[in-house]
Amino acid sequence: MKNRRTAVACALLAMLTMSVLSGCTKKYDRGDIKQYVEETLGLKNFTVSRNYKEVKGPGDDYIDHLWEVTESDGTVFYVLDDYAYGTEWVTNSLRNNWDAVHLREYLKNADVSGFDIEEPDEKYIMAGPTLTGTYSTRRELIDTVDRLNKLAAGAELDIGISYSVEYDFPGRTIREYERTEADLHGTVSKSKPITSEYTEGCLMHLLLDMREEERLREFTEEEIRSYVGSSDQAIGIRNADGEWVMEDDLVASMFSYGISFPTLYEILYRSGYPVTGTKDDFIFTGADGSVYEMSESFIENESHYYIKDGVHVPMEYYFYDHFHVNKIKELTGIDVAERWMIEKENQSAEEG
Repeated sequence: MKNRRTAVACALLAMLTMSVLSGCTKKYDRGDIKQYVEETLGLKNFTVSRNYKEVKGPGDDYIDHLWEVTESDGTVFYVLDDYAYGTEWVTNSLRNNWDAVHLREYLKNADVSGFDIEEPDEKYIMAGPTLTGTYSTRRELIDTVDRLNKLAAGAELDIGISYSVEYDFPGRTIREYERTEADLHGTVSKSKPITSEYTEGCLMHLLLDMREEERLREFTEEEIRSYVGSSDQAIGIRNADGEWVMEDDLVASMFSYGISFPTLYEILYRSGYPVTGTKDDFIFTGADGSVYEMSESFIENESHYYIKDGVHVPMEYYFYDHFHVNKIKELTGIDVAERWMIEKENQSAEEG
């Protein structure tokens, strides 16, 4: 009897184990694939392969099921039954490369001047090509967005075109770190064109953050005030009465790194703090009596640093050229904060 109970327990454990391993997976057959294509892509005249091929998914050890779909004009694309580990167990879902297949066909005769076509690694069988490029000025950014939108609008089908356009400027890279705030990444189609308001806002933010005055002249004062006026990273300086005064052209890092060296210079200068030099290289005596010198050009062993009493002090991380607001108060005694911090402080005061 004991052996029988043990056998039953083992069987139940095995069933439970199989259940956990299978997780929330669904077995898709040919009819399911046909229904998926009809509902997801709106296609009617097509055929689905009688069987799927087993393929190993990139980046995991799960075996996926690849179904071949042929449209009425002979175009072939695939539907992948993709298995992956979720938060607690294995799951599977369907996805297709219809966009990728039709995009490749469209790009054969489309005007892609100014872009490179980057194909994915062969193991990414469902991925499509990406248009890549660079820009260096606001005018070039506007032209790039315009060309991408026209390219998408010129396609007969409403296909998604993946793009990756980098803002090319001095100081973009330090070691493997790249400053990507003003890069463009995404997918454009005739039904979902790119809006310049967002893309130009990202460029303006980076230029304001690093105080690139020459490039900032590509934007009007009204455009800058309007952008900063709605930015959560807009900078406020507390005055002698304890009130926050918001600056209409100063912002902190979009990526929450804090306040840049050039922006710190502006804060010191506007606050009447004794500082010599320019935003590109300045010296001041800190609240602790030490003499500080800071510059974007201070890079040693591919790491940013500043000078304190003649000693090179490396930043907390090699690519940091920003200080947290608390550090600025420690160095200078000036109380600065980003808009979201000030709003949080005010909310806490009201609730308290």
